[in-house]
Amino acid sequence: MTYFFFGTLMDRDVLATVLDRPVAPEEPVPAWLHDYRRVRAATASYPLLVPSPGVVVGGVVFWPRDNRDDVRIRHFEGEEYAERWLNVQLNGGRRRAARVFFGVAALQPTEEPWD
Repeated sequence: MTYFFFGTLMDRDVLATVLDRPVAPEEPVPAWLHDYRRVRAATASYPLLVPSPGVVVGGVVFWPRDNRDDVRIRHFEGEEYAERWLNVQLNGGRRRAARVFFGVAALQPTEEPWD
């Protein structure tokens, strides 16, 4: 179980609230996803990823401690996102397959960057 977070779950306090447990500083690891950009959804303040050759999105990789963490993450993402496995880059150039949540069709992307 490996996740790449590119939005609100990059924040340790938000992630701790979702997981209902403290998140150690070393748990989320910096990572990058190539050929995508992060934009705002049209109907909500949610971040979305859209294909964008040559662009790199910064985020974090997170390994859930157990099934409880995994269930809570999936519940947080809800029905507005569907997961796909993609390779992300870690420090030192290493690559790792991670689950990435993409907005479903109902969440239309804007051109507005999200941060």
